[in-house]
Amino acid sequence: MTEEKSEQILFKTLGENSIFFIGNAESPDAYLSFRHKDANTIVAEHTVVSASLRGKGIAGKLAQKLMEYARENNLKIIPVCSYVVGFFEKHSEFKDLLAQNHQL
Repeated sequence: MTEEKSEQILFKTLGENSIFFIGNAESPDAYLSFRHKDANTIVAEHTVVSASLRGKGIAGKLAQKLMEYARENNLKIIPVCSYVVGFFEKHSEFKDLLAQNHQL
């Protein structure tokens, strides 16, 4: 079983910002962008999913990738993006990744 190419999540760093995305990096069909605040903390800024991919759980898959990235790199997350805030609220198993002194 192979994942559809259109739904393959890729990663790219663009200057100070990084994205997990689907499609073309310059014009992605879906993406979650974040930046490093410091060596231990990232700020989840935006989640965008094109109309053609909505309703397929893509935003959740992007948020899951962000959680995996944070865990693998010993990072904490400050969720500015409303989708990531909601993801934290629904998935208590990731609360340990929430930056200290940050409330949802």
